[in-house]
Amino acid sequence: MKLCILTGSKRNCFGGVYTELFTGSIQYELEHWVTPDGDSIYGRLPESVQGYHFGPELRSYVLHQHHACGVTEQQLLESLWDRGVSISAGELSNLLTLNHDDFHAEKDDLLTTGLFHCPYLQVDDTGARHQGQNGYCTFIGSPEFAWFGSTESKSRENFLSLLHRPWTTLVLNEHAMSYLEDHNCPAKWRKVFQECLCVHFFNRESWDAFLDDCGLTKPRLRQKASEAMLYGSLLSHGVRSDLPIHSDGAGQFDVFIRSGCWLHAGRPIERVIPVNKEQVEEQYQLLCRFWDLYRELKAFKAAPDDKRASSVRQHFRQLVQTRVECSELREALSNLAVKEPELLAVLDDPNLPLHNNLSESQIREHVKRRKISGGTRSEAGRQARDTFASLKKMCRLHEISFWSYLRDRLNGYNVIPRLSEFIKKAVYGDMDEGFTNTF
Repeated sequence: MKLCILTGSKRNCFGGVYTELFTGSIQYELEHWVTPDGDSIYGRLPESVQGYHFGPELRSYVLHQHHACGVTEQQLLESLWDRGVSISAGELSNLLTLNHDDFHAEKDDLLTTGLFHCPYLQVDDTGARHQGQNGYCTFIGSPEFAWFGSTESKSRENFLSLLHRPWTTLVLNEHAMSYLEDHNCPAKWRKVFQECLCVHFFNRESWDAFLDDCGLTKPRLRQKASEAMLYGSLLSHGVRSDLPIHSDGAGQFDVFIRSGCWLHAGRPIERVIPVNKEQVEEQYQLLCRFWDLYRELKAFKAAPDDKRASSVRQHFRQLVQTRVECSELREALSNLAVKEPELLAVLDDPNLPLHNNLSESQIREHVKRRKISGGTRSEAGRQARDTFASLKKMCRLHEISFWSYLRDRLNGYNVIPRLSEFIKKAVYGDMDEGFTNTF
């Protein structure tokens, strides 16, 4: 058996390691033994090459070039051909998208660990076309982890489904009933669900079948019922009901405790186009006071104090109650007043951020890929894109060489701990750093 690999001298580069690219091949000769009883015993290939025509070094290189460096499949294929690698376009696509179950499982661990151990979550979404149809990619993360999931919609039900991905079982409990009551579900249907309290459903299909049996056909009511089920199930699995969700204010993220971005909150005031000098002055004064409040909050985060928190609340209410002549500015202030709980959530938890820059910078990865390639075609391709984007961003957050990580996993070294352990280390600071970051 001949196997194509990447070999060559290794050099340190900014604390990492890369391989000079020239190709070679290894021919494995597997022994065949016959026992006295006539049974055959065959030698086995090294585990890192079983099931592949190419070695772990080339596979690491392919994954790194495409997912970390943004090299398109066609360019990567031509690059490999130039270096003498005999590989087809289909085989390259398979290397990029198939047989990555271990990577997918490690990516899913990130979300589970983040839900249970991170003090808050930051979220955002962006368009991500799939099979020629409009879809969305949602980022869920924090300063400690990054996770991406692509779906066909960006509703609140979809967001709860993403949070619920680590689990398959669903339960109709008191938390779900409270959610239905808070969201004005008709009493008729609350009574139906109350009779099935504490019923467990093995998966989403069984829940949908239950709704069909109940005769609940209206899409909006079904969506509310599903949201309630997912919400209650998340709490039954141990997710905190007071988990802060920091976002740009989009309605689909309105679950648990909301925390809002001040940069997005100030845009409605900035977008007003004044038509006279008085309105120009009104807008200028409002923006000055708005950003003064922002600076007060930054000072509060640096040194939390009850007196300063009370002052911020007072100044915020004075701002939104300001009398202005411009109707558009009045509307902007009214919208700002509605957002008071989420914008001032940081006064109750100084660890919360004031802006959503982290989410927007992380999800820019998918925006760039959308502009370059347009979208994904296969489900395996979409899953691989989300998985390796999550793992790459996770490595960057914790200053781990992504190239070293790929080689570690594909060669079977497993010297680098599971990435979910780095989340716990960042939160609690109790993990031993007894591993090397380069190979």
